[in-house]
Amino acid sequence: ADNNINASIERTMSNPITTWIKSGMETYKDREDWMAERVSENSVNSQKLSDERHGPFKPHNVHQCESRARVNFRPSAAISSLAGSEMGDAGSFRAVRAYQSDFAKRRDEILTDIAKNG
Repeated sequence: ADNNINASIERTMSNPITTWIKSGMETYKDREDWMAERVSENSVNSQKLSDERHGPFKPHNVHQCESRARVNFRPSAAISSLAGSEMGDAGSFRAVRAYQSDFAKRRDEILTDIAKNG
Protein backbone atom coordinates (compact mmCIF):
# COMPACT_ATOMS: atom_id res chain seq x y z
CA ALA A 1 0.00 0.00 0.00
CA ASP A 2 2.90 2.33 0.78
CA ASN A 3 4.27 1.94 -2.78
CA ASN A 4 0.91 2.89 -4.28
CA ILE A 5 0.86 6.11 -2.25
CA ASN A 6 4.35 7.06 -3.42
CA ALA A 7 3.46 6.28 -7.04
CA SER A 8 0.30 8.38 -6.89
CA ILE A 9 2.18 11.28 -5.29
CA GLU A 10 4.81 11.07 -8.07
CA ARG A 11 2.12 11.21 -10.75
CA THR A 12 0.22 14.14 -9.25
CA MET A 13 3.10 16.23 -7.90
CA SER A 14 6.07 16.49 -10.23
CA ASN A 15 9.08 18.67 -9.75
CA PRO A 16 9.57 20.85 -12.87
CA ILE A 17 13.36 20.74 -12.52
CA THR A 18 13.36 16.94 -12.34
CA THR A 19 11.00 16.80 -15.32
CA TRP A 20 13.28 19.12 -17.29
CA ILE A 21 16.36 17.03 -16.43
CA LYS A 22 14.59 13.78 -17.36
CA SER A 23 13.42 15.26 -20.68
CA GLY A 24 17.04 15.95 -21.65
CA MET A 25 18.40 12.56 -20.62
CA GLU A 26 19.08 9.97 -23.30
CA THR A 27 17.68 6.51 -22.89
CA TYR A 28 19.64 3.29 -22.77
CA LYS A 29 18.40 2.40 -26.26
CA ASP A 30 19.60 5.76 -27.62
CA ARG A 31 23.07 5.15 -26.17
CA GLU A 32 23.21 1.62 -27.56
CA ASP A 33 22.08 2.78 -31.03
CA TRP A 34 24.67 5.56 -31.01
CA MET A 35 27.37 3.09 -29.96
CA ALA A 36 26.47 0.64 -32.73
CA GLU A 37 26.55 3.49 -35.27
CA ARG A 38 29.93 4.69 -33.99
CA VAL A 39 31.44 1.19 -34.10
CA SER A 40 30.23 0.56 -37.63
CA GLU A 41 31.46 3.97 -38.81
CA ASN A 42 34.89 3.41 -37.25
CA SER A 43 35.18 -0.05 -38.80
CA VAL A 44 34.46 1.42 -42.24
CA ASN A 45 36.98 4.21 -41.68
CA SER A 46 39.67 1.81 -40.45
CA GLN A 47 39.16 -0.39 -43.51
CA LYS A 48 39.51 2.68 -45.74
CA LEU A 49 42.76 3.54 -43.98
CA SER A 50 43.98 -0.05 -44.35
CA ASP A 51 43.12 -0.04 -48.06
CA GLU A 52 44.93 3.25 -48.57
CA ARG A 53 48.06 2.16 -46.70
CA HIS A 54 48.37 -1.21 -48.43
CA GLY A 55 47.84 0.00 -51.96
CA PRO A 56 50.44 0.07 -54.70
CA PHE A 57 51.52 3.60 -53.75
CA LYS A 58 52.74 2.87 -50.25
CA PRO A 59 55.48 5.40 -49.48
CA HIS A 60 58.87 4.37 -48.18
CA ASN A 61 59.08 3.95 -44.38
CA VAL A 62 55.33 4.37 -43.95
CA HIS A 63 55.53 2.23 -40.81
CA GLN A 64 57.63 4.81 -38.99
CA CYS A 65 55.72 7.30 -36.90
CA GLU A 66 56.13 11.05 -37.11
CA SER A 67 58.33 12.22 -34.24
CA ARG A 68 57.79 15.95 -34.66
CA ALA A 69 55.21 17.68 -32.52
CA ARG A 70 53.69 19.32 -35.59
CA VAL A 71 53.68 17.30 -38.74
CA ASN A 72 54.88 19.20 -41.80
CA PHE A 73 51.80 18.57 -43.92
CA ARG A 74 49.85 21.42 -45.41
CA PRO A 75 47.26 20.25 -47.90
CA SER A 76 47.37 22.54 -50.89
CA ALA A 77 46.19 22.50 -54.46
CA ALA A 78 48.84 21.85 -57.09
CA ILE A 79 46.88 23.96 -59.59
CA SER A 80 44.45 26.61 -58.40
CA SER A 81 41.80 25.61 -60.94
CA LEU A 82 41.70 22.14 -59.34
CA ALA A 83 41.24 23.45 -55.77
CA GLY A 84 38.31 21.76 -54.08
CA SER A 85 38.33 18.76 -56.41
CA GLU A 86 39.89 15.35 -55.85
CA MET A 87 42.79 16.23 -58.15
CA GLY A 88 43.45 19.38 -56.18
CA ASP A 89 44.84 17.65 -53.09
CA ALA A 90 48.51 17.57 -54.00
CA GLY A 91 50.26 14.40 -52.89
CA SER A 92 47.16 12.56 -51.66
CA PHE A 93 45.90 9.11 -52.51
CA ARG A 94 42.64 10.64 -53.74
CA ALA A 95 44.52 12.76 -56.27
CA VAL A 96 46.44 9.72 -57.53
CA ARG A 97 43.18 7.78 -57.98
CA ALA A 98 41.55 10.69 -59.79
CA TYR A 99 44.50 11.14 -62.14
CA GLN A 100 44.68 7.40 -62.79
CA SER A 101 40.99 7.19 -63.69
CA ASP A 102 41.37 10.15 -66.08
CA PHE A 103 44.47 8.57 -67.64
CA ALA A 104 42.58 5.29 -68.07
CA LYS A 105 39.73 7.10 -69.84
CA ARG A 106 42.18 8.87 -72.15
CA ARG A 107 43.97 5.58 -72.86
CA ASP A 108 40.66 3.94 -73.79
CA GLU A 109 39.85 6.85 -76.12
CA ILE A 110 43.22 6.50 -77.84
CA LEU A 111 42.83 2.71 -78.20
CA THR A 112 39.30 3.15 -79.61
CA ASP A 113 40.61 5.75 -82.08
CA ILE A 114 43.43 3.40 -83.18
CA ALA A 115 40.97 0.51 -83.59
CA LYS A 116 38.65 2.62 -85.76
CA ASN A 117 41.23 4.41 -87.88
CA GLY A 118 43.99 1.83 -87.92
